[in-house]
Amino acid sequence: MLKAAQTVDFFRVQSICLRAIGIWRRETHTASVLYAFSFFTVLVMKLGTVQFAVKHIDEIMLLCDCLGPTFTAYLGLVRQYNLRLHRTEVWHIVDELDALKRSLNTTEIRIVEKYNRIDRFLAWAYLITAMSTGVLFVGVALVLVVLSDQADWKLPLLMDFPFDVKHPVTFTIFFVWCSVAIFWVVLDCVACDSSFGTFSSCLVAHFVIIQERFEQLQFDSVGNSELGKLIEYHKRILHLADRVIDAYKNVILNQLLISSILLCMLGFQLVISTGTSIMVVYVAYGTAITIQVTYYCYYGSQLYHESTLVHEAVFKSNWYEADVRTQKMLINCMMRASKPVNAKSGFTEASLPTLKAVQYMLIDKYVELSF
Repeated sequence: MLKAAQTVDFFRVQSICLRAIGIWRRETHTASVLYAFSFFTVLVMKLGTVQFAVKHIDEIMLLCDCLGPTFTAYLGLVRQYNLRLHRTEVWHIVDELDALKRSLNTTEIRIVEKYNRIDRFLAWAYLITAMSTGVLFVGVALVLVVLSDQADWKLPLLMDFPFDVKHPVTFTIFFVWCSVAIFWVVLDCVACDSSFGTFSSCLVAHFVIIQERFEQLQFDSVGNSELGKLIEYHKRILHLADRVIDAYKNVILNQLLISSILLCMLGFQLVISTGTSIMVVYVAYGTAITIQVTYYCYYGSQLYHESTLVHEAVFKSNWYEADVRTQKMLINCMMRASKPVNAKSGFTEASLPTLKAVQYMLIDKYVELSF
């Protein structure tokens, strides 16, 4: 089981990112050191951006340019801490999903693999897109350093420290430090967001399988034992869904709240930078934020929708030919399915209507400031 779970294909991208930030299956000294170093690296970057924001609080453009990376670093720290806090639970969920997949028949395995292929593509696309954004930030800063005088050298992000970093050696160290921190934030985001997406995708596949099993039940020839197994399977998936949402609820709350603030600021920055080369950076950054929000909202809506369809699937069976005891069991199952899986945290909910509201917020802010 352990060996299989370590190499499961549906969790390959996430495993790479988790190992890079020190969230390993087994707690080791190396993993702890890597986690502490990466966390401390991002924390120093965040403190540098916060100090810059305080120093330039009266300059709105510089403040907006600084607050974006500051909030992003904060979300990276939240993700990394959350993954560390739920490390054991995350790997247990991977094991359980792998065991569930291997317990299915051939046709049902194809359903799970279809969702896994889509999720794997999205995870790789997310990793490549996020890394490209990081490369863009670092690359632009590096080009500006090469083309400018030493007095005009700037780090990849707007940061300030209580000491001078203009000396070539000091500047090089902090430039590399900041660049590494940017990519660690990217890995934090991909590891957390894509793992939530993978778990949700697998759960959606199992809800689809449960629907098909209910629709195919023939109560004139099937005893209560098979129905009982299907009901237990449904309960197991619902419980697993609750565990996934509970493990990621803090990230969902922070992600939706902070992303709304960042997109409002980006609307202002896009208006100010219209027609300039820096607008490309803002567009890339806005795309990365939108992808992060979409990950949670899309999969949250998928869970909500497919979990409710189990109720309809029960009704589509030939329940009218079942005995009274079986019909009572089906009624309880329908009542259980009528309560959808809801990726909700605090006053926020990861769903497509939420994504629509966040996108409209950016569009409204851009249009409002353009005229």
